[in-house]
Amino acid sequence: MIEIFDMGKYDFYVWGSIGVFFFALLADYISVKAKSNHIKRLIKTKSRKTRNRSNQR
Repeated sequence: MIEIFDMGKYDFYVWGSIGVFFFALLADYISVKAKSNHIKRLIKTKSRKTRNRSNQR
């Protein structure tokens, strides 16, 4: 089983690239989630403003 993880003299490059890949994947997920939350808040705010305007008439 341990032979699967042995990359010979390329250990640093292989595991480093896997680490960078997962870091980029995580950063992308966090970025999309933050943008989604921002858009949801924006929609709620606009919805409240529209509702308040219609109630004032």
